[in-house]
Formats: sequence, C-alpha cells, structure tokens
Amino acid sequence: MNDILFETRKELVSKIQKELLGPGSEYSIPNEDNELITDLPEVRYSVGILFPQKNLINADNNEVPTKINGHDTDHYNETNQEEKIDEDNDSQKQYRGNVGEEPNIGTLDEDIGLSMQNMPSSMGYTFFINSNIDELIFDISFATYRKATVEDCKLPFNPDNAEQYVLPIKVVHLVESSKELGLLVLKNPLKRKDVYQILENEEVNDVYLIDSLYRLSNQFEKGFVREPHNFTIKLAFTDEKSFYEEPNLNDQNIKLVVLRKRAEEGINAITAMLVNTNSGGYNGTNSFFQPMIVVDTEKNPNIIFHAYSKRYYSQKQDSEEKSLDLLYRDKKVYATGHGVSADWKITESDNGKVWTEFVPVYEVPQMDFNISGLDTNVLSMKYLSDIDSTEKLDKLNSMKKLVDAYAAWIVQIGQKGKTLDERYQEAVKKHIHDCEESLQRMYVGLELLKDDVKVFNAFQLANRSMFMQRIHANFQKEDHYPDDQHLQERMSQLNYYLEDDSTHRWRPFQLAFLLMSLKSITNETSDERDLVDLIWFPTGGGKTEAYLGLTAFTIFYRRLAHLETSKGTTVIMRYTLRLLAAQQFLRAGTLICACESIRKDSMKRKSKYPSYQLGTEKITIGLWIGGTHTPNKNDKAKELVNKLHKATSSDIREVKDINNRFQILKCPWCGTKLVKDQDSSGKSLVGQWGYSMRDKNHFQINCTQENCEFESVLPIQVVDEELYINPPTLLFGTVDKFAMLPWKNDIGSFFATSDENRTPELIIQDELHLISGPLGTMVGLYETAIDALCSAKGIKPKIIASTATIRRAKDQCSNLFNRDVRQFPAPGIDSTDSFFAREANIQDKPGRLYVGFMPSGKTKAMMEVRSIAAILQRVHMMEIPYHIKDKFWTLAVYFNSLRDLSKCMTLVDDDVKDFLRRTAQRFGKRNLTRPLGSAHELTSRISTSQLNETLEKLEQLVYSEENQRDKKYPINVLLATNMLSVGVDVARLNVMLLVGQPKLTSEYIQASSRIGRTYPGVAFVLYDGAKSRDRSHYEQFNGYHQSFYKFVEPTGVTPFAKPARDRALHAVMVTLMRHKFGLSQDKDAALFQKDADGVKEIQQFITQRMSEIRDRVDIELQDENNEVIQEMKDFWDEWEDRISRGSNNFFYGDRFIVTDPPTDSKRLLKVYGNESSDNAKETLTSMRNVDKNVIAGLIIWE
Repeated sequence: MNDILFETRKELVSKIQKELLGPGSEYSIPNEDNELITDLPEVRYSVGILFPQKNLINADNNEVPTKINGHDTDHYNETNQEEKIDEDNDSQKQYRGNVGEEPNIGTLDEDIGLSMQNMPSSMGYTFFINSNIDELIFDISFATYRKATVEDCKLPFNPDNAEQYVLPIKVVHLVESSKELGLLVLKNPLKRKDVYQILENEEVNDVYLIDSLYRLSNQFEKGFVREPHNFTIKLAFTDEKSFYEEPNLNDQNIKLVVLRKRAEEGINAITAMLVNTNSGGYNGTNSFFQPMIVVDTEKNPNIIFHAYSKRYYSQKQDSEEKSLDLLYRDKKVYATGHGVSADWKITESDNGKVWTEFVPVYEVPQMDFNISGLDTNVLSMKYLSDIDSTEKLDKLNSMKKLVDAYAAWIVQIGQKGKTLDERYQEAVKKHIHDCEESLQRMYVGLELLKDDVKVFNAFQLANRSMFMQRIHANFQKEDHYPDDQHLQERMSQLNYYLEDDSTHRWRPFQLAFLLMSLKSITNETSDERDLVDLIWFPTGGGKTEAYLGLTAFTIFYRRLAHLETSKGTTVIMRYTLRLLAAQQFLRAGTLICACESIRKDSMKRKSKYPSYQLGTEKITIGLWIGGTHTPNKNDKAKELVNKLHKATSSDIREVKDINNRFQILKCPWCGTKLVKDQDSSGKSLVGQWGYSMRDKNHFQINCTQENCEFESVLPIQVVDEELYINPPTLLFGTVDKFAMLPWKNDIGSFFATSDENRTPELIIQDELHLISGPLGTMVGLYETAIDALCSAKGIKPKIIASTATIRRAKDQCSNLFNRDVRQFPAPGIDSTDSFFAREANIQDKPGRLYVGFMPSGKTKAMMEVRSIAAILQRVHMMEIPYHIKDKFWTLAVYFNSLRDLSKCMTLVDDDVKDFLRRTAQRFGKRNLTRPLGSAHELTSRISTSQLNETLEKLEQLVYSEENQRDKKYPINVLLATNMLSVGVDVARLNVMLLVGQPKLTSEYIQASSRIGRTYPGVAFVLYDGAKSRDRSHYEQFNGYHQSFYKFVEPTGVTPFAKPARDRALHAVMVTLMRHKFGLSQDKDAALFQKDADGVKEIQQFITQRMSEIRDRVDIELQDENNEVIQEMKDFWDEWEDRISRGSNNFFYGDRFIVTDPPTDSKRLLKVYGNESSDNAKETLTSMRNVDKNVIAGLIIWE
C-alpha cells in the first residue's frame, strides 16, 4: 500500500503547486503550458509572480464580478474593484510594494531589494563557482499571459447521449461541438448577457449546455492565455567588469542582472536576478509568472560548483560545534535564494545544476532501526521473558551478539574517522570515546544478568510486562462497551504462552539502553547512578518504550531486592504538558496493569505463570496534574461522579465535557469504555460509568466489562487526596505540579518522609527540550528540593531524560539536575548513522516531505484560505480508493499563537468554504465541492473531555464509503498550537500546513513530526514574507531541511539567577524544612527556630549545589554564594521575627490558599499575585505563573 500512498502524496504536491504557482489551476486545452484561466493571473496565482514596479494601490485590475446560475464565479475577493483614477495625475498616485529608482537605472542592491517587497518585481539567487571562467550560460524560463481570443475558448463537453447529441439551432452560430475531441468550441464572441438572454427567452432548456456557455463566456470576457518563454543567455566575463545586465529578454520587459564577486582565492560568488522592468498597476499582461534561472555543468562544462562553508575553521569553537561540524560535514549548501528558494543537484565531483525554486520540496529521510545479520529472537520481548523456556545462557549469548555488533561498528567508524581532515579529529576521538563508554556499560549489564539472579528475574519480568502491554494495547484500538461477548471470550482465553510475538519486539536501541542502565539501577553507589542518561532519538523512534521498559525493571527489582521497604513511590515520570501526560498515561497505565497482573498471579496458590515474591502491596499508577484537570479531593470527585451518573441522552455531551475530569476514558487492560455515550440514534445511552466511590468516600476506577481482570478496581488513581494516602508505584505528573511542595504536607508521602520505605529510585523527564526558559529556570530551582528529598535516606535517584531536539544538553542537565549527562545513542561520525538508527533509503522507505511557499502580493490571511482550500479540495477531487484518501483526508493546521488560530477558525467557517466551491467550479465539478464542517481544535483552551474526544475521533473515525453513507464524517480540519507538537501519535495524520515558521527549530521538528509517522506524510510550510526570519528560512529551504537537527537553538536555564531566587528560593527552603526536618504540619510553621540543625544543612546543601553547577559549566560564572547565604539568613530572620510578633495561630498557609486568614491568624506564605495586605511571602502554586499581570491606566488630555 505504501507505493500507492507514495504516488498519491506526489500527485497531491503536484496539484498544490499547480494551484498556487501554476500552470494547471484550471482545465487546460490543449495543455497546461498554454492554459486559459478565467481570472487575472496575478489574482489566480499566489506565488512566483514578478509584478510591475511602482504598482498603484488603486490600479484598475480589470476584474468584474460575475455570476453563473445565481452563483458567484468571480475570484476570491482578495482584490476589490476600485475606482479608476487618472494615471496622469501624479498627485493622486499611491504606491505600494515596489517604490524605487527608475527601473532602467539600477544597481544590484536595488534589484535584490525589489525581491523583498510584498509585491516583488525581482527574484534570483547566489552561488559559488570557480573563478577561471570566461563565460556563463543561463537557462531562463518564465510565462506571460495575454487576453483570450475567440479561437482560444474551448472546454470539455460530454453531454448525455453524446453520439446523438445535436446543438440547439439557437446556439450553432455561437459554438460548435467536436464529438471526436469531446470539446465545445467558441465560434464567435460570446458575453454573459448573451447567455443570460438565451436563458431568459427559454430558447434552450439544456442546463448542462447553458452552464458550458456561461463558462465559455467567462473564458472570452475574463480569460487569459499563458505564453511560455524558454531560452538561453550567454554572458561573457571580463576582468574589468563585475556587473552585467541583459535587458528585454526574449523581447519582453524583463532583464537579467548578474554580479560576479571574488569570494576567496579561486572562487567567485555569482548573483543572478530576473527583474520585471514594467511599471504601473498590474493588468494580467505586464507581470511575469513561474520564472526560473538554471545553471548547469552540461552547458557550462568548465565550471565547478563550490559549497557554502566556514572557510576559516575557528579553534575557539566549543566541543559541541565541532561535533556538529563532523556529523553534518556531508550536508552541503550550494545556493541561497533572493525572494525565491534555491535547489541543486550536485555530484561528488561538484558537477550538476543549481536552480531557483518557488515551491521548494525536500524529503527528510526516515530512520531505519533494523540491524542486518542480527538474530531476530534477541529483540523479542517474549523470548527474553520468563514465559519462554530458552536457557538463560542462550538468551544472554543472543544479546551479546547485539553488543558485539555495536563493538565492531565502533571499530569500523574509528578507522574511518582517522582518515578525515585534521580539524575533525578532536570530535572523532570524543565520539569514539562516548560510544566505547556506552559499549562497556552494555557489557557490564550482561555480566549483571549472568551473575545476579534478582537482576535477571527483574529483567525477565520487565520483558514479560512489556510483552503483555503490547498485547493489551491492541484491545484499545477499537471501542468496546460492557457485555461485549466476543471481547469477554478473547480475554478469558488469553494465554501469554501461546501469543504470537512477531510484532511485540524491542528496537535494538531500546534493548541496548535497558542493558546499559542495569548497573545504575541496581548499584546504588555506582558512579553511573549520578549520571543523567539522555535518550536522544528522532521523533517516533520509540523513546517512550525504552524508558517504560526501564520503569518495569526498576519496579520489579525493588520488589525482589528490597521487599520490606519497597512500598510507596518507586518511579516519578514527569511531563510538561497535560496532553502529553494524558496520552502517555494510558500507555503507562497498561504497563502498570501488566505489572499488577503479574504480582497478583504470583500471589495465587497455583499461579498460571512463573511466580516471585513481589509482596502484597499493589503496583499502581497515579496521575498528578492539577485541580483544573483532575479532582484534588474526594469530595469534589464524589460531586463529579454524581453529576455524571445523572446524565441523560440529551445532555450527556455537555455533562461529560464539564464533569469528566478523570482522564481515563477506557480500560487500559481490555479497551472497554469507562464512560457512557449516545447510541447511533442519539436517543439512548450505551455503556456504564467506570468511576465510583468506594465506601462512599474514596474515589476509584473500575472496568465495566465482565471477565476483565480489573473489573473490581483498576490500579489507577487520579485524585490527589487518594494519591497522598496511598502513594502510587509510578507517579505520573506535570513538572509544574511540584510547585505545591512548600504548600502541602501530604506531598511528602511520595518521598517516604514519614515511613521506612525507600525513596524513589528513578526519575524520568520526558521532552527535556521543553524544560527551558522561565519554566526551566523554576523547575531547576525546585529540583534542588526534589533532589534533596529523594536523597534524604542516603540513596540518590537515577535520572533519565529524553528528547529528539536539544542543544547544550550538558549545560541544561547540569543546571537542572546538578549532574553530568551521557547521550544515548552516542553519536558516531555521521549524522546518518548511529548504529541503532540509520538514515533509510527514501526509495525503500519514503521520508517526510516538506514543501515551502511564500506569497507574492497576497496577505497572510488570504494565503491561509487559499492553502487550506487547495489542499482540502484537491484531495477530495483525487480519484483514489477510500482507504487511500483517508490517509490524506484530515488536514492539521499548525499555528504559532492562539490569536492566529482564532482568526483562522473564522476563515474556515466562511471564506475557505467559498473558495472550495470556486475551485470545484473551475474544473466544471460544482457537485464535487468538498463538504466542510467546523474545524476541530487542539489547544490549551479546550477542556480535557473535548481534547480526548477529538483525539479519539482522529484515530477511529475514518473516511470510508460506509461512514459517508451513514453520515459519520471524519475530521476535515484540525487547528492546533504547540499542544500538537508532543505526544500526539495518530496514523491518519499525514498532511499538515504550518502557518509561519515556528519560533524554534525544535518546535518545528516536533510539530511537523506528528505527521507521516506510519504512512508517507507531507508538511506544507506557509512562510510570511513580511517576517525576515520566515523569508530567510524560505530562501534557504533546502540547506535548512537537510540538516535541521543541526540548527536546533540552545535554550537557557538559570535556576540560581537573582530573579529566580527572589521568586522561589524561599519556597525551596520551606519545602526542605517541612518535608525533611520534621516541621511538616501546617501549624508547625510556628515551631521554627533559626538555630535549628536543619537550617545550616539546608544552607550548605543549596550553596554546595550552586558551586557544583558553576564548576561544571564551560563558561565562567560569578560566585554568588555569599549573596545567597545572606538572602537565606534574611528569610530565616523574617520567619522567626514573624513568629515572635504574631499570634499563636501561625501557619505555613495551606489552609489559606483560597481565602485570606482571619485577623487572629497569620501565615508564612501566600499565593503569588495575592494582593492582601499581610506580610506573608508570595509563593508560586504553579511554575508557569512566573509573571504578574500589570494593570495600566490610560489618561487622555483633551
């Protein structure tokens, strides 16, 4: 099927190019090169236009709106009929776009400047060649348009009973029908009023013929015919001249200007521009379309193309810059555009061609995760688990072959690295060293599996649980409701010994990562325990499975090795966005159900599978993301449950939207829905609620399907109060929730502050690149307290992070976690090969296609309308099977801000629908106008219930003949902001429009990687020519996309900067005092004494952390320890002073978060932004609320 999808994608891109750039936006007879269009070409096309210079705002555009059968067929209203002005009256002339010198007296600066206007008059590019050439041959092409004549007007004509069809006598003098060619041809001038007269007089009652006559009159009155121009220009170079100009190319008012400039010894920079020398308002005949400049070595055999590069290698580059230079040394840039993009096809001998391209296309290859020659069993989760009877030694030998293959690859790239240029050698040595370090850690992991029974058993159990998780994830792909007999039968007959493992396998890097991490989890004193292991892998590569596997291992090893103290929270998994947390929570929930199922089976007298001493404490997962999205208290949960249970078929949607804050909508184990839905009639409800109150006071979630293993209760909790009472084995939360540490005594239960259990063993930070800026700074400061609490019993937690896009990872991990970092997989010497991931051949495995365009003379809103409508309608008109069309049916539109998205929401409801109709009419297919409902939204402003509903609809409601017949329509347009860029994995999403270049390259990569994860995908990028950054990305499209991971911007985290300390240093101090030194209850704030032992320990811990971070970074930072010590002393003094001056009722402030304290009570902390008059210290309750609102007043003097 991929071959058909690949061809469909190719066809779609071609059709969008025809729609926006041309030619081919209308039925073309005899061919597209000589098309006839029924609009001004400047109006019809959106990109690749060279307008006349000195363009008048009020220039008459010769556009007269017309109607066909009561329907508008005029172009979209991006140009308005303006009053005609007297062009001889200079005082009335208003200019826009291109205002400069007289067009015949120019410099190259001016000509390049004309390419940067809203209505550009020039385009061109710059490239490097050898300097010893005497002449240069350019291939030039462009098109002009002329007014249509009678002879040009013809269109396809296929009436019913075509063989017997005879034209009515009233029209034979106007048109003739060519049955052989299937055409209706105009014989004499025909205007709309003539057709209208025929219709009014009821002289012809053939609707199809009347419609065709209207279209022919349109061609005659409004039509423009394309005239292509293709020719060659030869320029002779002399030493005396650097500037060359060829006017009146092909007898047209367009010129070629060329600047030759010496770049360095033996190399010249060539800048070539095409410039429209017409002036005045555009009228369809004085603009140039689809211009192109080509230079190739076939016609210029003496030239050699030279790549852009850092000509002088700087010794001052840091190690990361040197690393990137090594990895991307083969990704070369040969040209950059001016008002247009540039593309090239250059061989290793620097021959080929370089050309300008208005719709640049670049295919970013996918990664191939397969390793040839590897025993397939080694990647099987079932084979590596305890339900496979293969001998332990055989399993270890299988895994050793994977590690040995990695060792051989390291030797191979080491030898290749030695042959590279001297400037790369430092980076080569570092990369080889990092690879060898990873290799040794893998071998140590194999030794642990061989020598330590508990490690091997935990490893086997982790594999079994991951195998089970994969099996049960398949149940979630379909909707199930209670009393599903088929599902019940499948569940009751499920036998993991007999289940097929062909699709339930590790990717090599996942297994390697698990092996590499074993020592750091099992040996608490290991140096590796202090490292942050960063999984740095492309999006869609399987990072989640890698750390879920390690999570399962950690949970089982803790139970096997430390059963008596194994209760409580073992793993903390942190995310930055609630969508990411909610989506990954279901996957993690399925894994935890598998772990709990294994534990329960081991408890049975007669276990079905191998059993172990895993304790009586349930293995559970808890979601901790904030009161807006989940209930904080059981009382609130009870209120929400009661409202849900009272819902009826008429209000079920609204009730769920407001009251379902329980996140889990289906059983992670069997896929049965835990909510009620309307049935197909809309009059009744199906399903049962899976939310209830145990003993009327304790919230719980249970499966609603009989025979499900978790019918009584699921090992999942989402209510904060319950999480504090029974800390989950896996705590799943958002980073900013940890801002509640100084406020809530109960949070200490996650860190085992009040019992003998072990502290958390493993912290996983997903999407590390998002922990940056103000949020990252706050997270880094609060991490001081989290690290102290996790290490309070003498055992530091292991930290794992993951990302696909990051720079300066060393500095970021140091500032956040006060630890060194190791990247996995360690880079080799080529960006295309890290052993565990190789760049795939795009012929065998199509990559993700990026297509760019920047408007010429069109507003941003106009281009949004045109682009969205073009993509939607062209997909709709493609004659392909339903299941193929489904893969391109839903268009995801990505915006950089909610404001832009909101504007587009209105456009989709009105203007886009109008443009869809016009596009269909151009091809004579009004009945094929794509029906379009309202756009769906994926943003922070929609409720969690709506969010989950949209995601479910995206995944499950497909474009099919059956669904169309039943009026079940899949999502047409999905409007999204950066919420889309992490965690969304929907196979149906394969087409995206990015409106504007995202602010960060990491955001661009993450957002566009949401499409084409399973099938060939295409990302259209609409650049805003008014923004210099967008223009730069467009003009360097090819160079950017071939190595865009290289261009990821570094992000800053400064946890101990003065503004950050002012905001939250006291919160860290209060957190440690409450949770580590015994003053935990709200009222215990009154017991504080500044000479207590904990005070000095806290000061020492914080200042030591600051010193260690400062010593680790490459740049020299000012030592601010003394200032920080003074700030801490000032806060201690303030705390004690307030106790001495206050009443007996002095509290931290938990109870006064919502309402201010009464006059007889005082508090240490108040919510940040609280404007009450008491002297309590303003303290964050969320790490995102780092700025205050400023109220401004406006005084108007009259």
